Amino acid sequence: MVDKVLQYVKEHHMIETGDCIVAGVSGGADSVCLLLMLLEIRKAIPIEIRVVHVNHLIRADAGTDADYVQRLCLAQELPFTLVEEDVETVAHRLHISTEEAGRNVRYSAFEKELGAKKGRIAIAHNKNDSCETFLFHLFRGTSLRGLTGILPVRDRIIRPLLCLSRDEIESYLRERNVSYCIDSTNLEDNYSRNIIRHHILDTAVRSISPASVSHISDACERVNEAYDLIADITKQGFETCITMTSKTIHIDQEKFQQLHKTIQGYVVMEALAQAAASRKDLEAVHVRQVQKLMDSQCGRTIQLPYQLRARRDYTGICIYKEPDRLTQEIVLSEIALSQEETKALMAGRELVILIGEHQKIRAKLIYLENCGIDFKNIPQKKYTKWFDYGKIKRNIVIRTRRPGDYLTVNSMNQKKNLKAYFIDQKIPQEERDQFCLVTDGSHVIWIVGERISNYYKVSEDTRTILTLTFEEVAFEEAAFEEAAFEEEVQQPDAE
Repeated sequence: MVDKVLQYVKEHHMIETGDCIVAGVSGGADSVCLLLMLLEIRKAIPIEIRVVHVNHLIRADAGTDADYVQRLCLAQELPFTLVEEDVETVAHRLHISTEEAGRNVRYSAFEKELGAKKGRIAIAHNKNDSCETFLFHLFRGTSLRGLTGILPVRDRIIRPLLCLSRDEIESYLRERNVSYCIDSTNLEDNYSRNIIRHHILDTAVRSISPASVSHISDACERVNEAYDLIADITKQGFETCITMTSKTIHIDQEKFQQLHKTIQGYVVMEALAQAAASRKDLEAVHVRQVQKLMDSQCGRTIQLPYQLRARRDYTGICIYKEPDRLTQEIVLSEIALSQEETKALMAGRELVILIGEHQKIRAKLIYLENCGIDFKNIPQKKYTKWFDYGKIKRNIVIRTRRPGDYLTVNSMNQKKNLKAYFIDQKIPQEERDQFCLVTDGSHVIWIVGERISNYYKVSEDTRTILTLTFEEVAFEEAAFEEAAFEEEVQQPDAE
């Protein structure tokens, strides 16, 4: 059986020479077998083994399990770490199940023990565990991904015993007269997994086929292979029909409809997951809602989890997060340069204009002395632009759009209403009020992140260049820069 596990480890590239392997050992049959297997693997692949035992403080006799694991480690001269955490209190505080809290505590302890070391975390899941997971997801409702069971490798987690059934593990320990602890909570039917283990899977083995566990495990592997293929095709489909910005994810209708229906669903789910930065609570019903929206009229919207909203626009679906009230207030405020700021700018100092807590614009003037402009040096960056300062007639104001706003769009300085520009660029209506504008009265100098008005472009006649750079900024940095400027205008240079 050692050879079987070693071959499985090599097949899935779980362990490399010199790795530090952190083993989660509860003291039960599976984890004790895992520890013995790692000791055997160490004979073939030089590795460091470290053991972590987590006491959930649920059972009164849990301390006995910890003592047993510690004795095993002492006998093998292995580093042992005991972590004690009141899991029920954690679950109550975070409003999650005891099972989920226990899992979070365990994996956190394992990650902490491994730290930045090169290596993996070894968990003692076996074939039966994978089958129970398959059935649990099947009964509760799942996508194809949920029918893959438990994966042998996930990030830094490895499961060397997934090639063994629970019967094989217990037989191995009996043959070697190795004792192990029995967790009394595993014998109860308080958890869904225990019901599947004691009543459903056990009945299948006794009454349908003795090889039920192996058959389900094999099916999980085949589903996983199919899912890998679908995941690759989904990635290609996502890259084909999805356009992403810092605020939106857009699904192109024409390209989306060329995808297979199954792939369409996976592409939508991936788009929602990226927009939400999480997959939790995203379900098939939300995917179907977005797909149905594709056939709706332009302007129709739907509400989704994580404050997400999907909107049918001219060319497909736009997914975005609704701004909270505070963000809207910041965006709608107007920022006009004060006399002190204008004087500082004219004096050649770089001016930092703070926009709320998370953005800023850096402004500076460049004076040209009887020399032409090298147009090769004009920045072509999205968030850095040069302007002819001499053409700005009023005070510079940074704000969002207002009725009557316009810009010039060609060398003949033909005016275009800002609303018409947004429509031509197919910018969704709900996003238009979120654009930061640099304005000269009703004339829009710069739609930040989009384009500048042609009228303010630098030319051979330009004598003073205004440089503007838009940047993201942390709150602490913003507070520091605001204080620094106030001090500067109050205490000018001695010269």
